[in-house]
Amino acid sequence: MKPKVIALDMDGTVLDASNQVSPRLAELLSKWQTDHEVRLILASGRTKQEIEDVLPETLQPDGIVSANGMGSYLGDTTLAEHTLNAELVERVIRAAGTERIYYEVHPLHGERFSLKKDQALFQEILTQKQPNTLHDNELLARQEAVKKDIQWTAAPSFEGHVKVYFFSMSTEKINDWKRRLEKEAVNFSFSTSSSSMHNVEIMNAGVSKATGIQMLLQKWGITPDQLMVVGDSENDLPMFQYAGRAVAMQNAELHVKQAADEVTTHGYKEDGLFRFLKEF
Repeated sequence: MKPKVIALDMDGTVLDASNQVSPRLAELLSKWQTDHEVRLILASGRTKQEIEDVLPETLQPDGIVSANGMGSYLGDTTLAEHTLNAELVERVIRAAGTERIYYEVHPLHGERFSLKKDQALFQEILTQKQPNTLHDNELLARQEAVKKDIQWTAAPSFEGHVKVYFFSMSTEKINDWKRRLEKEAVNFSFSTSSSSMHNVEIMNAGVSKATGIQMLLQKWGITPDQLMVVGDSENDLPMFQYAGRAVAMQNAELHVKQAADEVTTHGYKEDGLFRFLKEF
């Protein structure tokens, strides 16, 4: 039996290695919406703007959950928008630069920013050898961000931001940074989430993809047992626990696969989501 709602992660799930949606996947998802009356939610660590930037015109989700639940949107209607504590944002990005950790600050509206003094550092980080554990799409996204997406500023505003994204080529270094963030949680109420072994993001405590999806389902009068979710990362686990059916991508880490009801045969590089949904 097909679900009434499907909620899909973006990076490593919907998007391919070039951070694009394949034309045949976009067509199939649209067909599910129109022919089978299945509602489509895109649930991502990306901000709403980042999600919309990579969507083809042919693919229009019924709902969006952005920044790991910091935003929830039903069409043009905003159901929820949360922002981070300004003092926390300033503290963690200044510390990140000192610790040689790549970071991006994403506002509720407008372009992401990083401090001008750290521009050369980020460029240096991205010239390091790509480890086997780092997916091509994440490295490509960082390279494109440094080249054209980040606004480099010496005098930023720390108010009104939904996400701070941290990245390192070294898993050991990013894990050390996660422990550093845990110490900051003593003074500020926030939680962390990762979409790969090489990153970590901060968001408000009690917020996740699941809380954003829950708002949408309540608006539609649909229960979680009628929901199927697909994802590949740690930040997808809350929606795995919430949904009636959870599917992990083949490229997911082992602990994510173990939390799912089933695993796709193919990964995101082989258009694995399209293949799974076509045979569903």
